[in-house]
Amino acid sequence: MIIDSTVVEFLNKYNIKNKNVIVAFSTGPDSCALALALGEAKNLFNLNITLAYFNHGWRKEAKDEEEFTKEFAFKNGFNFLIDSAGGEYKKSEQQARELRYKFLEDCSKKNNSDTVFLAHNKNDNVETLVYRLIKGTSISGLKSIPEKRDIFYRPFLNIEKKEILKYLSEKNQNYLIDSSNNDVKYRRNFIRKEIFPLFSKINPNYIENIDNLIQNVQFSRKIIDDKIANIEKKIIRRNIINRKEYIALDVSYRLEVLNNYLKNYLKNQTYKNVLKYDNFILENENSKTSLNKDCFLYSRTGKIFIQKKLLKNNAEVLIDGEGKYFFEDIALTIEKMEDIPSAFPLANDSKCYLSLNFPLVLRHRKQGDIFCPFGLKSGKMKLKKYLINQKISQEKKDKLILLANKDDVCLILNVCLSEKYKIKKSSSCFKLSWEKISSDN
Repeated sequence: MIIDSTVVEFLNKYNIKNKNVIVAFSTGPDSCALALALGEAKNLFNLNITLAYFNHGWRKEAKDEEEFTKEFAFKNGFNFLIDSAGGEYKKSEQQARELRYKFLEDCSKKNNSDTVFLAHNKNDNVETLVYRLIKGTSISGLKSIPEKRDIFYRPFLNIEKKEILKYLSEKNQNYLIDSSNNDVKYRRNFIRKEIFPLFSKINPNYIENIDNLIQNVQFSRKIIDDKIANIEKKIIRRNIINRKEYIALDVSYRLEVLNNYLKNYLKNQTYKNVLKYDNFILENENSKTSLNKDCFLYSRTGKIFIQKKLLKNNAEVLIDGEGKYFFEDIALTIEKMEDIPSAFPLANDSKCYLSLNFPLVLRHRKQGDIFCPFGLKSGKMKLKKYLINQKISQEKKDKLILLANKDDVCLILNVCLSEKYKIKKSSSCFKLSWEKISSDN
C-alpha cells in the first residue's frame, strides 16, 4: 500500500528507529491512518508508539473520542496519553493550536522522546498555503507546512486525503469526525468547505497543481536560504548586525537578512513593513524605533540590534555579567579585564573600572540606598545625604542612574563611584563604559 511504503521511506529518510515515538491522535481519519501505518512498521524499526489525545473541552463528543483512543491503542498494542484543557481560555484556532502543541511537547518529555508524528496531508498543505496568501505572507510562507520542525515530523505531506480514506477502507478501520470541522466560522474550514469547491470547478487537479508550486518554492527557497545564511555568518555576531556591512549589501539581500532578523517580532511581517525598517537603518546612525509594544530596533554606533523596552523610573535592569545593557536612553557595557589598568578614570568620564560581583541592577535611586563615595576611607552614608552634600538639584536626583547591589550603590553614572568597589591588587577588574542613545520616538 502506498501509505505503508511512504511511512517506511520516511522513517528511513530521518533514521527513526529504536526509540519512543508520539503520535498526535485526534481519532480522525488522518491520525488513525498514520498510527496504523506506523504500527505496521514498528517491529521493523523497533518503535514504541504512544498515542497522544488532547481534549480542548469544546465538544460533547470529546468523551467518545477519549474512549475511542483507548480502544484503538489497546487493539493495536500502543500506549496512550490523554489530557484536557484546564480553566477558561479564548476559544480560537490559534489558542487551540498552542494548547495542543504544548501538550505534545509535554508528552515527548514524559516519554523521553524526540519524535512526535503529525498527520498533516497534502490537502492540509494546500489549505495552509491558500490561507497564508489570503492573510498575507512572504516567499518563505509559500513553502507552507515543513516536513520536519524540531521534534515534529509529518510523513503524510505528499499523500492526498482520498488516499488516506482509501487506506482506512481497505483496513476496515473506522474513525470519528470532529463536528467542529464543518463549522465555517473557522477560517480554515471556510477555505475547505466554501473556497476549494470553487477551485475544483476551475481545475479538478488544483490540489496537485498547487502542491507542485509548494515543491518548487521549497527548492528555490533552499538556494536563497543557503546564500542568506552565508551572508548572516559574515555580518551578524552575537545577534548584532554590523551596520556598515549590512548597508553595503544589495537591497534584495538586505531585506532577506532583515526579514529573518525580525522574525517573531513583527505582528505583520510584510514586505512593506520590512522595507520600512530597512529605510530606518539606512537613514539613522544613532537612533531607535519601535518594533512592537515590548521591543525597540536600534541603529547605533555601527551596530543594529533589538532590545526590550523599559518602563521609566520604576524599571530595574538585571546585570548578570559581562555584556551590553540598556536603561532608558543609556547603554552600559561591562567587560572583564585580564590586566589591571595603570590609570583609573572617574565616573564622570563615562567610563570607570570596578571590582564587581553579580548579580547587580541598573535603576534609579530608592529610599534606604547607601553609598561609600570614592575617597571615603571608612564608613558609609545614606545616598540622600551624599546628594545633598554635592548640591545636586532635585530634578537631577530623579534622573540619576545607579548600579547597585540591593541597597548598596556601586556607581552613580556620571557622578561618582563607590570606594567599596574600587580596584585592588587582588580583586576582579571590570571596565564599565556608557553612552546616551538618541531616539526617534
